Amino acid sequence: MGRLPGVSASPIEIQQTGTNARAALAGDFDMHATFTVEPALERLVDEPGVARLTVDLSRLAFIDSTGIGVLVRLQSEAADRGVEFALVPGPPEIQRVFATAGLQDTLPFVAPGD
Repeated sequence: MGRLPGVSASPIEIQQTGTNARAALAGDFDMHATFTVEPALERLVDEPGVARLTVDLSRLAFIDSTGIGVLVRLQSEAADRGVEFALVPGPPEIQRVFATAGLQDTLPFVAPGD
C-alpha cells in the first residue's frame, strides 16, 4: 500500500554509529516539520555518548526561517554540551537561503563524506 495523499514520510532519518549520530532531513524544513525534527535533534544532542552530530540537508527541498532557527539554536546547544556539530550542505537553492541570511560562513558546513 502506498502513502496516503497529503501524508508525507518522516522528514528525518536518524542513524547512530558509536559516538557519531547522523540526521538526514528530507522534504520541507518549515514550521510544520519542526514539530518532528526539533525534538529528535534535541534528543540526539542530549544522548549520552554522542560526541558528533551531523545534520544532512542534501535531501531538503525547502527551508524557512523556522528551520534555520532550529539549526542555529542546535549548534549552540551542541557546543554547550561538548558535542561537535556539522551540517552537510543542501542543494543550491537551500544553500542560497543560508547565504542570503549571512549564515553560509558561520554555520559548520562540511563535505558530504565528513
